[in-house]
Formats: sequence, C-alpha cells, structure tokens
Amino acid sequence: MYLNNKFTMMAKRGISSIVHNSINCYIKSISGIRTSQFKSLHTGNVPTKEINIPVQWGHISCKLWGNEHQRPMLALHGWQDNAGTWDPLAPMISDKFPILAIDFMGHGLSSWIPPGLQYYIWDLPRLILTIMNYFKWDKVSLLGHSMGSIAAMRFASTFPDDVDFYIAVDSLIYDDYDLNQVVENFPRILRKLHQVQMLLDKEPPAYTMDEINQKWHLGTNKSVDIESVKYLAQRGVKPSSSDPNKFYFSRDSRYKYTLFNPESKKFVETLIKRLKCPTLYFKGIDSPYASDPYSVEMREVVEKNNPNFECHFVPGTHHVHLNNPERLAPHIIKFLTKYQFIK
Repeated sequence: MYLNNKFTMMAKRGISSIVHNSINCYIKSISGIRTSQFKSLHTGNVPTKEINIPVQWGHISCKLWGNEHQRPMLALHGWQDNAGTWDPLAPMISDKFPILAIDFMGHGLSSWIPPGLQYYIWDLPRLILTIMNYFKWDKVSLLGHSMGSIAAMRFASTFPDDVDFYIAVDSLIYDDYDLNQVVENFPRILRKLHQVQMLLDKEPPAYTMDEINQKWHLGTNKSVDIESVKYLAQRGVKPSSSDPNKFYFSRDSRYKYTLFNPESKKFVETLIKRLKCPTLYFKGIDSPYASDPYSVEMREVVEKNNPNFECHFVPGTHHVHLNNPERLAPHIIKFLTKYQFIK
C-alpha cells in the first residue's frame, strides 16, 4: 500500500479532525489506532513531507520526496547520521522514483528505545519489516549507506523474494574484525554503556554551530564535508536549554557503545549468497571502508552468485552520496531504467 493510500485508509477508519496552519498538518484518529503527523516542505521543485510511523517504543520519523501515490524507495542512513544524509541526492531521483528516508531509532527525530536496553544490529533489518507491514507493501525497494546499507543487505538476503532492488553506498557487510581486539574492548564498552544508561535523562554537552560543524566533520574523519554538515544538523542537533546560542547532538549516545558480535565467515557467506534482486553498489575510492581483503572477498561472492549485481567505483569519501550526489545519480537513473523500474 502506498503512502497516500495509507492516509486515505486512516480517513475511512474515522479521522475526526484535520488541523492546518501555514506549515503543519496533523491527522488524528478518534480510535487512536493510527496517528500520523506530517509537514509539507519543499526541496527545490520536489515536494517533501515529514511522516511519523508509530512503533511500540514511540515513532520512526521519515522524510518523503516525490509522489506519495507510488511506493517509494526506502532510504536507510549510516551510523550516527539521519535521513538528512539523502537531502542532496534525493531531489535528483525522486521526480522519477519517490524516496522515503527514515531516521533509525535513536537517530534524527525518531524515538529512542527505552532506558536500560541496548541496540542490536539485527534490530535494523527487523525495522524494515515493521515499515513494510505498516504501509502494507508487498515488496520493498532499498537504498542504503554504511550501517543502513548493511541492514538492507541483511534484509534482502533474509527475504530475497520481498525486495525488488537494492542500492548500496560504500558498504555491503561489516568490515573484518580483529577478534582479540573485540574481546579486549568488551570490558570498556560494557562499562561505558552502563555509565551512559545512567545519564540518558541528562542534556549532553552544548556547542556553537561552528563547533558542531567542526566536530561532525572531524568525527567522521573528514568524510562529511563541512558544507554538508548542515543537512545532518537539521535533524541531528537541538538547542541547549541552558544556553540559547548553543546546541547539542540529539542522537542516542548508546549507539557509540553497541556490542558488535562477530559473525563467522561461513555464516556471512551463506547469508549473502541468497541475495538475488538487481543490486547497484557504489564504492567510494577515498573511503577506507569495505576495502579490507575480507570485504572484497565477500563482494566477489555476491558478484559471483548474483548475475544482476553491478559495481561502480566513484571518486569520493564514505559519504560520497552526501558530498557529491551528482556522481551517483546518473548511475541510479540508468540502473532503474535498465530494470524497468522507471521509464
């Protein structure tokens, strides 16, 4: 079911009021079964909407570019980023194929998981299933970067018949791990996670916007250009309650201390061999990720087992889609045309 149909269905179930002002539109249901909030904005000539999807722990915030009457491409961001990562690229594609970018839980404008819990890497593929069920989609089209791309790969490999195509930016799987280092880091990570759990109700340190820009730029090893930070900051920072001239990072700090459980090569290889949908993979030439021998070998496994796999090496960092979207957009349009997803 497409997005507009979801809202129409809500209306048939008994929407009691529609309240408008110059920016916001709130749709409320008498029964309380479905409550969505969306904001109409514009990115150039491409209409956008903000959508909230209710989940058990709160809501997942999304940004839609393009035609709400068509099932969109589901766009998944990277670790500690948010849906704003697609702001430069989406308008180049969404006039031909709409894009629905989500904020993963604990990122952007989405709800955090409850206190006392921690994030798990398989929560992200499961969230894709949650979104499909919410909109009653029979299939899903996936676009992912880094952590989001890995989540998309896991979903597309677990449910190969439910994905019509998959576009990956700079990651397919998690890079190889030094198991000794993983084990040695566990005590530190567990202690930090325990400390962070005790501080969830405290406001993080605040900075000026210039400091925010520098910290985001340097925190990604300069992968995010200074000029690109603004796209992430729109959803990723909040004004400080103690200083009106400062801001703080609003993402859930528990993500910094996620316990990644290494998976065996045999498991990963068995999983990714199941991928069969048309797949377009971009590798940033200047990115250190997905360049280790293990990642290269697994990419070759995918290429060998999926005749519809296509790979492009493009100049740019790990965030090439954010800094240089014009280097990806023509390939994406050609890919979608080749497999007749657009005309």
